[in-house]
Amino acid sequence: MGHGLALPVAAGVVVIFLLWWFFGSSSSGDGKQKSKEEIAELLESQGYKIKEVDFDDGIYEVDAYKDGKKFEIKVDPTGKILKVEEDD
Repeated sequence: MGHGLALPVAAGVVVIFLLWWFFGSSSSGDGKQKSKEEIAELLESQGYKIKEVDFDDGIYEVDAYKDGKKFEIKVDPTGKILKVEEDD
């Protein structure tokens, strides 16, 4: 393979990985996109009090409270929790 093909091939591999990660790597739920209400119910069942749920760039961003602390929670469209961080 010549040097001229290396970059396009590498870019193709990256695109395939990103597509797999976004559409095929979720292990939770039934694989269907959940509504804002379903995301809120999921987190409420874990003890969070939900303040706001937004959908931005393919990810749910949830502002919530638990044990007197404020959290920002990122959830994928299928309901898999990606990140929980305490918000000041």
